[in-house]
Amino acid sequence: MNYTFESLLRFVNLTTSGLLAGSLGFGEQALVPGWQHELPNHADRRARAIAALTDATSYFNAIGPLALGTAVTLAVASRGVKPLKRVLDAASAISLAGVLAATIMVTVPINKELDQQAPTDYPSDRSLSLAKNWSRAHAVRTTLGVGAFLCAVASNLARPRQAK
Repeated sequence: MNYTFESLLRFVNLTTSGLLAGSLGFGEQALVPGWQHELPNHADRRARAIAALTDATSYFNAIGPLALGTAVTLAVASRGVKPLKRVLDAASAISLAGVLAATIMVTVPINKELDQQAPTDYPSDRSLSLAKNWSRAHAVRTTLGVGAFLCAVASNLARPRQAK
């Protein structure tokens, strides 16, 4: 892979990984497919209005897969880089895959199930269990997202291999 293309991929990967990590850690939404299904019922009108904009959500949905795609490309296609850079790129790709998997396979289905429950005065044991599982899955995916971003940063900061 040529140096200019690799630099562009690293920039895109770093940017998208950072956006994803920030959205997981500090917001109510993840920038991965299905995030609009995670907004709680009591979310304010502005958040619901943003989620209703189909054009905007399609761009938000692309951030997670774009981060994963660039990380996988860097881990597989980079030539002549230090082994440490390859390991960091691979760790970033694995972490981003975990973020997408946790969102699509755990948190979104839990939210759908919670939304389908009838309102009650006191939460049932099932809804408490679901809420606890959602919190755990969110903590795992946030950790993976932040870890992927840190790996991308470290990979970008690692010194390139010197030509002989």
